[in-house]
Amino acid sequence: MEDLLKARVHLGHKTGLWNPLMKRFIHGSRAGLHILDLDHTLPLLHTALNVTAHIAYRGGIVLFINERPQFEGLIQRTARDCGEYFITQKWRGGSLTNSYMLLGTLRLPDLVIFTSIPPSKTAIKETAMSCIPSVGVVDSDCDPSQIMYPVPGNDDSPSAIRLYCELFSRAVLLGKEQRISDDTHKLNETEDLNQTEELSQTDEHTQHTVS
Repeated sequence: MEDLLKARVHLGHKTGLWNPLMKRFIHGSRAGLHILDLDHTLPLLHTALNVTAHIAYRGGIVLFINERPQFEGLIQRTARDCGEYFITQKWRGGSLTNSYMLLGTLRLPDLVIFTSIPPSKTAIKETAMSCIPSVGVVDSDCDPSQIMYPVPGNDDSPSAIRLYCELFSRAVLLGKEQRISDDTHKLNETEDLNQTEELSQTDEHTQHTVS
């Protein structure tokens, strides 16, 4: 909660610009700005991070999307640091719903993370139409209804975006590290089992020879 407050995640837009669908996530207003309720944000953020880590654990593809020019470098570094993908330019219609024609691939991402809702909602609609889980930071002026895992929060403060990037990158990396750890553990168990079977067969052969 302290990290969220320091990053100004609780600061929404002007009260006159709000979306009524965000009413349940708004605590109140101050100095003409809506204040987002971090008691809602925190558990929803935890859920979104757990989903992200689980998908990374399963070897899924994570796509970060943020079309705002001021965050282009940050989003690209975040995706690269955790070995995933990004789109920071204007969305090309059909990138998900007609991916083979546009991109020459049939493999779609397993999770799309919107660190801020794009001005054009085409990317969000295509994500939903393609049945791809989505995580989205929704400010007080956003429509959270098409995001599978909405996270109420400021979507234009540099400190808030940096925090989201840090948290989701860490979630991806933790999921991948856990998968490697579990795979190594399973491999060791298999090798131990094989060695035990080989020793058992050797003992049986020795007993047969002696007899």
